[in-house]
Parts: sequence; C-alpha cells; structure tokens
Amino acid sequence: MASIKDISKLTGLSLATVSRVFNNSPLVSEKTRQKVLKAAEKLDYQPNMMAAALRSGKSKIIGVIVPEINNHFFSGVINSIEKKLSDADYNIIISQSHESEELEKKALQSFMKLNVDGVLLSISKETTDFLLVQKLMNQKIPVVFFDRTPKLEVSSSVVLDDYKGAFMATSHLIDKGCKQIIHIAGDPKVSIFNKRKEGYIDALKQKNHDVSEDFILTLTHDQLRDMSVIKQLFQNNPKIDGIFAHGDEISLYVINILTTLGIQVPKQVKVIGFGNVDFTEHTYPRISTIDQKSHEMGLLAAEMLLKSLNDEEIIHSQQILSPELIIREST
Repeated sequence: MASIKDISKLTGLSLATVSRVFNNSPLVSEKTRQKVLKAAEKLDYQPNMMAAALRSGKSKIIGVIVPEINNHFFSGVINSIEKKLSDADYNIIISQSHESEELEKKALQSFMKLNVDGVLLSISKETTDFLLVQKLMNQKIPVVFFDRTPKLEVSSSVVLDDYKGAFMATSHLIDKGCKQIIHIAGDPKVSIFNKRKEGYIDALKQKNHDVSEDFILTLTHDQLRDMSVIKQLFQNNPKIDGIFAHGDEISLYVINILTTLGIQVPKQVKVIGFGNVDFTEHTYPRISTIDQKSHEMGLLAAEMLLKSLNDEEIIHSQQILSPELIIREST
C-alpha cells in the first residue's frame, strides 16, 4: 500500500509539503497541490482517515440513532440527513435502538469511542436516562433530537406538531360526514402518539361529538386477534364510519382487515393515516394522510447540527414543523 513517503519520493517534495496537501493547508500552491494529487492517483494512495482525524481532532463522522431503520418515516429522515451531511463532507454511522434504552446507550458509547463530531437522535420508547447525552454535550459534541425528543432543560430539536396533525385528520373525517370515529392509537410510551390521541379527542370535543375510550384501540399486529377485535367493535357499533390511524402502516393494515370483513372503504368507513409515506399513493384506495415532513425534518436536523459544528459552539434551538392534510380516495 502506497504511503506519503512514496508520494514524496515520486514528486521530489518534502513529507511536510505532501502532508499539507492532504490536510488542505492554505500554505500550498495550486501547482504543488495538483502535482501531489496526480502522484497519489498514480500510486493509488488512500489517505488514512483515522490518522487525519487524530491530527485534526475532527473525525468527520456523525452518529445517527433511530428506533427502526425499516420504518418508512425514519428511512425518509435518514435519506435527507445523509444527503445534507455528505454534501458537507461528513460520513454518517447509523444505529438502531429497536426501541431499547440499553441498545441506544451502547450506540452512544460506540459513537464516543469513535470520536464522532456530532449526534442526531430519535429516542427509543424506553429511554428515560439522558446522562450519556449530557456527557456528550458537556464535551462540546452537539446533539440534535428529531421527531421524538426528551424533556431536557437545554436541547436542540426538530419535531412535527403531532397534536395539530391529529386534530386536522379527525376534523377532516368529521367534515366528510363521519359521526362515529375510531382512533387506532400508538404505544402510549411514545410521546408523539399521546399527542396524536389528544388531537383526536379535542377535535371530537370541539365538534360536539361524543368521546368514548371504547373507540380508542391499540392493535397488536396479530392479525387474527386484531381482526376479531375490530369485527366485534363493528358488530357492537354498526354506525362506525371513520377511522383515524396513528400511522400509515397501521392504516393500510386496518384497510386490509376491513376488506376481509367485507366493509368497504370509503363507502362504509373512511380511513385516514399519518405520515404520508410513499406507498400511500399506490394502494387501493389511495390513503388520505397527514404529511409528517420526514425529508424536511431530516434536512433541518442536519442543518442545525452543521451550524453548531461550523460555529464551533453548541447552539440550542427548537423547530416545529407544521403538518399538511393530504386528501385521497380512502376518505
């Protein structure tokens, strides 16, 4: 494997000069820079990034932690993060917590060992201990939370107004004539799902609709069990005509169950999801939803982190994105 000594011998330049080129020193002329780069290409020289990081104190690596990569929303966020940071010459390492506080801690510990320059984090549903996050920030390593955020006195975050999105979704069903509306709720351990539940309840109250805990369900993805629960609910309440699901994946799941039960969407029951992930435009019927702004969230989170890195001081700020109602055939 070629080294800078080989480049020095080929170009006749000193080791110090060759080193300055790979460290982007302004003291090197363009003519010298091109001479070194051509020699490096000829010798197939690969710079030692870890050694460069040790010299500069910057790894050019950003750690990203999400609950699940295969979640359509988080994959959209990651896509925007990766593009923005790549354009700024940063590499990213992606870890999954799988909704486990312990796995999230292990990922943060690994990031610290790798000397990452910053961290982008969407916390797991189990996370209550933020000592490692605080340790990172005390070491002047910026941390930006997105989508799911902790209750910390000082932090930086990019979130969606989930309450407003749920209020909009439920109000849309009411405006379409729905009188009895079910909410398929998310895990109560996750704060954003609680906000969506609150938005659903408040929209019903504002429109003088009855609020019943019997109409708030949490499904299991055990299809036989869930189908039985929904079937029983419709048998007991045949006038149910609207469903607001906490996410697009669950809205598609519910539509499939309703179809199996012979209940037509949207003729008998209107269904709206939350997220506006790509597949919602390609189902039958196409699914009405709330745009969760995944790409914009990833972009803003990355920009917030880069600002702290470029200014060389942690800048704490919060940005709240406004949801958008997307109306399609399912309502």
